Amino acid sequence: MILSEPAFGHAGYGGSMGFADPEAAMSFGYTMNRMGQGTGLNIRGQSLVDAVYESLGYNSNRSGRWIKN
Repeated sequence: MILSEPAFGHAGYGGSMGFADPEAAMSFGYTMNRMGQGTGLNIRGQSLVDAVYESLGYNSNRSGRWIKN
């Protein structure tokens, strides 16, 4: 998962995930009705994470981490 530096969590089988970001004062969980391919995070889940960080005013840095402006 591409998160901010203080965030922590875990990706699950088929694309599910859960994480918390104390700096952003938010937590996030994602499960689906139909599992995706693979054993870790997939593009569906990461696109949701990206949308949440963008909605909170974060930008991605060169390494891909989300940083607050």
